[in-house]
Amino acid sequence: MVEAPGWIELSDGDEFAGYRIERRLGRGGMGILYLAVEPGLDRRVALKLIAPEAAADEVFARRFAEESRIAASIEHPNVVPIYAAGEEGGVPFIAMRYVAGSDLSRRLAREGRLGPARAAALIAQLGNGLDAIHAAGLVHRDVKPANVLLAGEDGDEHAYITDFGVARNVATQSGLTQTGRFVGTLDYVAPEQISGGEVDARADVYALGCLLFKLLTGEVPYPRDGEAARLYAHLNDPPPAPSLYVPEVSMALDDVVIRAMSKQPEDRFPSAGDLGRAALAALSGGRVSIPERTVATGAAATRTAETVQPAPTSSASEASPPPSVGGPSPEPPTEKLTPDLPGQPATRRRRTLALAAGAIASIAIVGAIVALAGSGGDKDGDATATTAQEGGTVAKQAKDPGPKTLTRSELIAQGDAICNASRATYLGYRGEFPDGESEPSVGYSRLLVGISTKAVRRFNALVPPPALRQPYGSYVKAQEEVAKWDREALEAAEGEDEAAYLAAREDRNGTEPERQQLAEAVGFTVCSNSQL
Repeated sequence: MVEAPGWIELSDGDEFAGYRIERRLGRGGMGILYLAVEPGLDRRVALKLIAPEAAADEVFARRFAEESRIAASIEHPNVVPIYAAGEEGGVPFIAMRYVAGSDLSRRLAREGRLGPARAAALIAQLGNGLDAIHAAGLVHRDVKPANVLLAGEDGDEHAYITDFGVARNVATQSGLTQTGRFVGTLDYVAPEQISGGEVDARADVYALGCLLFKLLTGEVPYPRDGEAARLYAHLNDPPPAPSLYVPEVSMALDDVVIRAMSKQPEDRFPSAGDLGRAALAALSGGRVSIPERTVATGAAATRTAETVQPAPTSSASEASPPPSVGGPSPEPPTEKLTPDLPGQPATRRRRTLALAAGAIASIAIVGAIVALAGSGGDKDGDATATTAQEGGTVAKQAKDPGPKTLTRSELIAQGDAICNASRATYLGYRGEFPDGESEPSVGYSRLLVGISTKAVRRFNALVPPPALRQPYGSYVKAQEEVAKWDREALEAAEGEDEAAYLAAREDRNGTEPERQQLAEAVGFTVCSNSQL
């Protein structure tokens, strides 16, 4: 049955482009997927035809066909091979290997979340596959659980990145991207995709960071009521730490997620493969032996691809809070942002009225042109394929000079920035746990553990000048004691031990004046007035 120009609906037993249809597998935002047999080879394939609503768009259909041809020429172990791509009776199609298994969205629906080791292993595989896509000059633009196929046994899965049908051939100058469409899924979309900025391979790095958060916690990074609220969060809210939701997640993995989800593309990992390697290293506590670099080519690469530098250490990149962090202020008036995890820290952030107005204005502009291709989460098992090949220009590799000894003014500025960020996080969440100081609260304790542990790690990454080593060391030691008491309080709250909980809170709060004096000795301003 013809549903739109160039579109036909296929039934079991039908033949199309030499393939015999066995059954329909699923449907995504851009195509319908069938299980089919190639009669001459008696080979089962996954056959994807462009979706009815997209078939009516001539430019969109042309882009689909063009990218299919590009992907059909490339191979990689973590993308599904394409056997054929073309057009039959005006209908664009691709035929790819049929992978008998499950997609990642169904696996998560069954298991809730994955352990850190399994999550990191899958992300590493997907990062390699995305690197291959980027090496071909393509940006996937819709990395999400439904677009990941899994083969093999639980715990030993082989992952394939799929559905390059919404990938964008950013190297082309043919105008095929001028469709007015927003391509991506709201829970995994990079800020620059929302704001209409330049999109390159780093947009997929952001999405892969969101996916890592999902694997570790079972939740999307910004669970919000309404599309506008989710868009606003991706544009403005600080990246969430998985360990606030799942204590077994290490702070090292927190760092990987937070860096991957940085609002500014230049603050992220330069490649998806770098993200995957960092996730694996975070599990072992080791270092990544391969220098960071981008393998993207064409417009998929950044303008500075040939001179990409390793990202600064956490002390340099994380100590300066984003412009929107600075304390509580009114939230966007039209949205109520609430967490999806009862008893966990809220995923709400408060912003200034000026920033909220600007963000809502940008959302309104983008909303006028949004036509989601695959939005609304992970649906219907549309398990299709993207392929790419390894290769491309490898960036010049810069040596990591190691931690820098700071001047007095640099140390004070970066230390105060850490305290400012900690305080902003605390104030943004504090209202969700009004009784946390007086009675055991697991959520409140997790909040404090996340803040204090991260602050200690950041303070330890700073190298003070010789004249300040003694006072600075004393201050950091005091902060380490705070983190210890916060962990003791969390253990007591989880064990419903009220006496131990209150004792840990008293130890923490009773030493506050001493910490403030130690901060003053270093020269800190914000830290000397901080209650954290």
